Amino acid sequence: MSHLAKRLTAAALAAALGGTLLVQSPAMAAGPAVPAATASPAAATASPAGTAAAKFGYEISFPKHVRRGGSLVFTVKVRNRKARGQHYVALVGDFPSGFRKIRVVAKPRSVKCSVKRRDLACWITSLDKGDSTTVKIRAWAGSRRGIATVRFGVLATKTPGASLGKIAKKVRLTIKAKTRIL
Repeated sequence: MSHLAKRLTAAALAAALGGTLLVQSPAMAAGPAVPAATASPAAATASPAGTAAAKFGYEISFPKHVRRGGSLVFTVKVRNRKARGQHYVALVGDFPSGFRKIRVVAKPRSVKCSVKRRDLACWITSLDKGDSTTVKIRAWAGSRRGIATVRFGVLATKTPGASLGKIAKKVRLTIKAKTRIL
């Protein structure tokens, strides 16, 4: 992805999240390295209740195209950048009707995930300062051509006994992953 495209993507994400685009360091402008088989990852920071927006972040990588009936792998990486102490994170995904099956194919033992119809909910425990975790989700495309938009969101809390169901209702699905079904 060219430098201009990265800057425009960052500006669009900042506007969508309701924030402003601040001065960006050259290291952040370069972005993460992405294998050629995946599209440019969407990256944003999730804002947990009562903390600064820059304390947690997540990146999503996914393919740009898939054939009808084929499968896609979405890789979601959640990172605790600055928040001190143990945190619990809810990762929520909403898949459109263009997908016929969704499965979590790779995750650490400390992550508990459930998929109901086309809704994904994962509970990530024990995310200390500097820690990160990755969840891989495989989705099978249906038989219709078009653009399928998958939405993801993250919310963090310090409460160990929090209910995933209650927290998942509060999550804003801010990142969109668009894939063309050929």
